[in-house]
Amino acid sequence: MTYSNNQRIQPAETEVDFQNYTELPNNSPLIIVDLDLRIVYCNESFKTTFNLDAGDDVSAMNSNPEFVYLVKGFHESRYKNISVDVTLSNDSDALVKNYFVRIERVFIKLNQYFVLSIESLEQRNKLENKITSLHNALDHGKLPLMILDEFRKVSYVSKSFEVVLSKEIENIYNKDLLEIIGDHLTPKESEELLLALINKQVWKKLVCFHKKYPVEYWEFILNPVFEVDRQSPNYILIASNLTEHINQARVIERSEKKQKLIIDNISDLLLIVERVGSSALFDNANDNFCKIFGLDKNKISLMKIEDFIPEELSGEIYNSINQLTAHRDSYSEFNYKHVDMREYNCKITSVPEKEKVSSLFIITMKDITEEILYSQQLKKAYHKEMQLNKMKSDFLANMSHEIRTPFNAVVGFSEIIDESIESHDLEMVRELMTSMKEVLGRALNLFTNIIEVSQIESGEVELDNVDLNCNHVVRNIHEKFLQDAHKNTLEFIIDLTEESCVIEVDWVKYEKIVHSLVDNAIKYTNEGYVYIGTKSHNGVVELTISDTGVGIEPSQIERLLKPFTQEIEGYTRPFEGAGLGLTIAYKLTILMGGKFDIVSEKNKGTKITVSFPLSV
Repeated sequence: MTYSNNQRIQPAETEVDFQNYTELPNNSPLIIVDLDLRIVYCNESFKTTFNLDAGDDVSAMNSNPEFVYLVKGFHESRYKNISVDVTLSNDSDALVKNYFVRIERVFIKLNQYFVLSIESLEQRNKLENKITSLHNALDHGKLPLMILDEFRKVSYVSKSFEVVLSKEIENIYNKDLLEIIGDHLTPKESEELLLALINKQVWKKLVCFHKKYPVEYWEFILNPVFEVDRQSPNYILIASNLTEHINQARVIERSEKKQKLIIDNISDLLLIVERVGSSALFDNANDNFCKIFGLDKNKISLMKIEDFIPEELSGEIYNSINQLTAHRDSYSEFNYKHVDMREYNCKITSVPEKEKVSSLFIITMKDITEEILYSQQLKKAYHKEMQLNKMKSDFLANMSHEIRTPFNAVVGFSEIIDESIESHDLEMVRELMTSMKEVLGRALNLFTNIIEVSQIESGEVELDNVDLNCNHVVRNIHEKFLQDAHKNTLEFIIDLTEESCVIEVDWVKYEKIVHSLVDNAIKYTNEGYVYIGTKSHNGVVELTISDTGVGIEPSQIERLLKPFTQEIEGYTRPFEGAGLGLTIAYKLTILMGGKFDIVSEKNKGTKITVSFPLSV
């Protein structure tokens, strides 16, 4: 409760007609009372909440005697204003709510009135809870963050920022930014910060905290935040700890300098050159390098490298140095064949020298002549790597939509679940959880197919062959997809031969083949039928899946047997899927020694025949 003393105010002589004034929207109840405790004005919120109107007496609020006593007591007091929490009820219902009431004594045309503003504590508590939750989230995340108002005064600072600055909140809050961090900046850096604030620009600086041990390095980033209805922005200051990164960089720099002292102990050929202008000058080399090229280090000091090594090698070195300088790469590689038919793999690394206007470049030359003898193995490994890279490229090009869609759905479901939990709508939560499980199930099936294709492509699939009656598998798949076919109003025909259909295959992988082909047939058939049948003749067991679906252009069949492809690509394609089902079925069939044939015509349907030798 807050009080302010003032001299007793004398009653006024004239009155004001408040009915001539237009009321603005107001969510909080508000009334104006004269000295007789008669309501001379009230807004719509007060009328709705307490069922009183202008002209009524405050004493009419029989259900709220504390409120009446408060107004009467203030009337008789010598205070200018008062603020207090009061519990009020509404005569129209049984609700009892807590309110924050503020009473001000005002003069209007020499008349004395009491202005009462009534604010729901429930709304205030909700706002305070939101602010508290945000504050806790920032502290829990340990993000050093500071918010400045339009006058560059600190209006918020996270606990982790207090730790960074080694200052308590009372030494930060409502202080000017330069006053807080100025002692960690040089005069020039302080001027740059002030100029950025004046010009309402972004400011970024690496700040060193020498007062801490060990020394810490923090990157400060100040961003202005403009609001639509305000010309002056607020500011957000974020700090990132770069201490470990900088220390590691210094360790690497010291390590590179030490290499110069031990180069003669390196078995590979090693040359160090210094880039001065457009020339590369000799700085040092180990004994192995000098022996191969017949050099005397004392006679070639600071000479251009093209004056003492073959033109082909010096040219490659210059090209690599230019590439490193232009693109700021960490290293460059090339191969060089010497006159004695020895081949070397050369690697160039740049070592900037801060105290010089030049840069050092370290060239190591590894003799790979013996490794050339294994060129076939290397080509095979390279081809395998290219296949994996191609698979990755195809995956990124064609799978982004299929992977992102289910997880976007999960994010959306989770947000709705949060809202449903807050509203205690458990039925909606159950429905959303069911939908989420279905989405995750599709995503899991997608990842399973991706892994299986990757294993097939890399040759890592192991087969566990058994004698299998394929009719059992076909019958189980038919029962599994029967309901899906009926949902699509399709006739699902099964025709199994009574002859022996035992084949030697991996049971799980054969079932995967049948599952993928039937799933595709139902997915791409809008009307008509899907047929699945078996027959045995000439020592071969054939499985046939045919449909009256959309079909495939004959020219596209070979391409569709590759992973992550569909006949129509992109986000606008009419069917969902990753383009893996047909690929898996085809590759598993070939892997197990079977035959895979496709006959298809656009808009008429597709017929796929999978054949395996009859087991003897």
